[in-house]
Amino acid sequence: MSNVILYSAAGCPLCAKYKTLLSQKGIRYEERDTSAKPALLNELAAKGIRQVPTVFVGDKHVAGFRPTALLELLPA
Repeated sequence: MSNVILYSAAGCPLCAKYKTLLSQKGIRYEERDTSAKPALLNELAAKGIRQVPTVFVGDKHVAGFRPTALLELLPA
């Protein structure tokens, strides 16, 4: 299975929705909290991404809250 990484921020309701979605689907993921470690925003910026939530599935990503697009990247 591909590595799943969720870039999130404290108090972000859409980030919380992604956490719920991933948990309901039984998908293990690594959360990278940009509030706790602001330098993580530089990782996203280096890829041209300037928002959270952003979810990476392997080398592909979904920026913003787009659950349908994310589900297409996740294994069935």
